[in-house]
Amino acid sequence: MRNFLTALILFAIVPLSYGQENLQYENIKPYVIGFLEKVASSSESCSLFKDLVAKDISNERNKKMMLGFCDSDIDFSKPISFSQISTHRFEGADYVCGIISGRTKINRKIGVRFISSEPYHLILNVKYSRRPIAYTIDDRFLVDEYRLQIRSFNEMNEKYCQ
Repeated sequence: MRNFLTALILFAIVPLSYGQENLQYENIKPYVIGFLEKVASSSESCSLFKDLVAKDISNERNKKMMLGFCDSDIDFSKPISFSQISTHRFEGADYVCGIISGRTKINRKIGVRFISSEPYHLILNVKYSRRPIAYTIDDRFLVDEYRLQIRSFNEMNEKYCQ
């Protein structure tokens, strides 16, 4: 009888805790989307360079700029998905780590890894699968800055998400 009660309790508790974790993840998703929308390059810049490239397809600088502005961020007017979402505990605090995937304004796949501090849904850091905007101007400072961002994310990911 005791084994039966133990099994019954386990079968009741596990789904409840799983449901609570899924609910927590559903609450985080709008914050991740909002953060990425705020830091995204403007749609007007993408449209401007698309028009310039359409008028002069031989202009390599405009092509490069168009890629930078149109291929660096998720286009939230297209379907998105979240994956590999998990909760980790570090020094008494909870962190949620995961990936949001979608398509860019020129319809190429892109993913963004994120780290969120809970329970406040504070997005601490993100890392894009690619970031052509960092290389559009041929400015060594921007490239170095982007590499520092990647290093910072990797350090936080190792600390809070492992």
